[in-house]
Amino acid sequence: MHRLLQRLHEENKLVDIIYEAHNGTITQRTIQIIKLEATYITAFCYLRNTNRTFKIENMLSVFPHKKIRKIS
Repeated sequence: MHRLLQRLHEENKLVDIIYEAHNGTITQRTIQIIKLEATYITAFCYLRNTNRTFKIENMLSVFPHKKIRKIS
C-alpha cells in the first residue's frame, strides 16, 4: 500500500481511500497527498475540506480516484 501511495503522491494524483477512524467509523474519502511518512500521511481531505492526518494502518483500501461522468 505504501508503494501505491508513494506513486500517486509523485504523480500528484487524487486518491480514494476507505478509512477506519480510531472510534471504528468507516468513511470513503477523496484526498490529495501533501506529505507521506512511514506510518501516516498528511493530505487535503475533500470530505472535510481541510488538511487531515491519516494513519496508513487505518486505511482499509487505497485506489486512484476515478472521476464519475454524469450521463445527460
